[in-house]
Amino acid sequence: MWLRLSYLSFRSCFSKKMVNGRFFGPDISGRYKGLLRKQFYFHGLPWIYDQPKNRELSPYHRKPKGHKRERTREQRIEKIKKNLMNYAEEEFKFRQERLNKRPPGGLDMIVQKMIPSWIHPKTAAQLQSTKQLLLMKRGRQPKQEEEYKTDQYEF
Repeated sequence: MWLRLSYLSFRSCFSKKMVNGRFFGPDISGRYKGLLRKQFYFHGLPWIYDQPKNRELSPYHRKPKGHKRERTREQRIEKIKKNLMNYAEEEFKFRQERLNKRPPGGLDMIVQKMIPSWIHPKTAAQLQSTKQLLLMKRGRQPKQEEEYKTDQYEF
């Protein structure tokens, strides 16, 4: 060890080296480095050859990552507030769509069969077009509907 110290610089002999893309261990091992440090302190000399460690970069001093719900809480609250602004409109649209998609039942079904335009203005036209399609498939010509004369009936 003492012979090696005669031709090595102290700073470079305690660190790993990369030669031709491969790492090689230090020239003086940790065991002999400890012996040298002990000799320095024994003779009253300061040991200045330890490289200072940057402890701020150590993962032990980093803030913990935490749970995802804690990290994304602010974004989630903003999204909820934005969605609550137009909640009443969206709820009304949703309920209206559900009511429009539902087939009529009970009294509504009877009224729709008797007078389709009361329930929905498009229903009468849709029923008329489906009647014409069915008649055409059967090989008949659809009849032109006569206009009702209102003066014949009393309301």
